[in-house]
Amino acid sequence: MQTPIPETSLEELASLAAGGDRHALHELLSRMQHPMYRLSLRFLGNRADAEDATQEILLRLTTRLSTFEGRSAFSTWAYAVAVRMLLRTKKRQTETSVVSAERFGEFLDQGLADNDWSSSDTPEGHALFLELSEEVRVSCTYGMLLCLSRPVRAAYLLGDVLGVTDVEGAEICEITPSAFRKRLERGRRTVREVIDGRCGLVDSKNPCRCARQVESSIDAGILDSDVLTFAHHPKTSAVDTEVLAKAADQLDSISVIAELFQRDRFAAPGVIWQHLRETMPELIDS
Repeated sequence: MQTPIPETSLEELASLAAGGDRHALHELLSRMQHPMYRLSLRFLGNRADAEDATQEILLRLTTRLSTFEGRSAFSTWAYAVAVRMLLRTKKRQTETSVVSAERFGEFLDQGLADNDWSSSDTPEGHALFLELSEEVRVSCTYGMLLCLSRPVRAAYLLGDVLGVTDVEGAEICEITPSAFRKRLERGRRTVREVIDGRCGLVDSKNPCRCARQVESSIDAGILDSDVLTFAHHPKTSAVDTEVLAKAADQLDSISVIAELFQRDRFAAPGVIWQHLRETMPELIDS
């Protein structure tokens, strides 16, 4: 069998893999692991839960390759498999801890501290400040997503974060384009409920700052300065927060938040690939 080259399309790889080409399957799953992990992480809000979900999604993509008929892009088909699985997976602690957008907003308002953790003059203190602020930023924005019901969350992630069309989104969610647009707009309204008039990332005149939430996040047990889940998480590309800050003054608030999610290019942890190798050694190892 011919080893696929990097330029081979996902559709070609899927066809080769369905025909038994292990090299093609290896390349296909290697490319898909990162977008599937990012979707799972945004959807579930917890790294361990996202790792488990991504492993299951990649296994399902493998075992159901024969059902891919090429009538849509492979990525559309893959997201449909992923969304169906995520919608049905059992809710865990992180997801159930966020009750509503109103309660989430109240938590943010109550958590604002006078100390913004940026007063340290030492390089070590400043570095810690940046890491803690980054941890709060990601945790907060992912918490916004958990304010949405699962069907609305899926539509919001697909439409505003991944940029799929209403036709593609409808196919993925197995609903009509009109229903998809309604879910997407519902998601935007809920996110605006949290950020408008509050989030300093979308408007510098707003009062809430990630650094001002550090103290309350530590007190609430949400943030552990010794174990930073997101600030130290490997990424496939860096986040340019300076560019984002400049763009925030020129974009609609919902566009800025979507831009934040798009820039968080978290890489799938190695444990996911290791699990696949252990589960399907005859397919993955070559």
